[in-house]
Amino acid sequence: MLTSSTELLSRAQKEGYAAGAFNFHNLEVLQAIIETAETEKAPVILQITPTYLEKIGATAAAAMAREAGAAARVPVALHLDHSNSLQWVIWALAHGFTSVMIDASKLPLAENIALSRQVAAAAHAVGASAEAELGHIGGVEDSVDRGHAAAGLADPAEAARLVAESGIDALAPALGTAHGIYTSEPKIDFERLDKIRKLTPVPLVLHGGSGIPDNMIRAAIARGIAKVNIGTELKVAWAAAMQAALAGGEKEPWKAAIKAREAVREVVKHKIRLCGCSGKG
Repeated sequence: MLTSSTELLSRAQKEGYAAGAFNFHNLEVLQAIIETAETEKAPVILQITPTYLEKIGATAAAAMAREAGAAARVPVALHLDHSNSLQWVIWALAHGFTSVMIDASKLPLAENIALSRQVAAAAHAVGASAEAELGHIGGVEDSVDRGHAAAGLADPAEAARLVAESGIDALAPALGTAHGIYTSEPKIDFERLDKIRKLTPVPLVLHGGSGIPDNMIRAAIARGIAKVNIGTELKVAWAAAMQAALAGGEKEPWKAAIKAREAVREVVKHKIRLCGCSGKG
């Protein structure tokens, strides 16, 4: 069944676990996420970025995700991830997304607040939820610290302002993680997380969850993270299984797809159990 992220994250925040938020990149990954969430009886956030909407075909991608989420035997939020434009947000809301994210983190704080306020108003008008970002959560090829340990990380006082003045339902603060494959051990600024948690009432989101050691994920959840985003690890699992199937001489696309789907399901299962949301659906 389709629901908003607010319902899933509010319960997660209250009960001390996190909702798994998984990016899908094609049909097999989408199927693996839903199937595993049902097996684990876990609520799940199914998400996709504008880049992948464009690559798959936006209308087709939205339709297959919307139908899969509606037919699921567990609560599913359909989330637009990392949009940097109001146009994509409006498009997503018109196509059945129940949750949207605006990434205005590169803008000055006042402009981030103003755009996030617009997104929150648009989402709330149709019963959807809104997420915003503060600070620099880049790709691993970026210089995350930019020469200083705190550079680019979310400022707790600014986080409080963004939440209070925009009306967003969830906040993704930059805490030291990055998107993609880590080339060295990631570092989460837990002290900063503690300060932001004390100053903001909304659920907090950990972006760049792929590759973060399990003990760090557990610690982040214990300190108030209510949503963990996973994307790259699903792509890696899909690619490795698909390559193995093709290298083994498989010529039937659907048979190779089954192998890829099984590999992705294993990753999703591990992350759902790590987040503590098994049985919460």
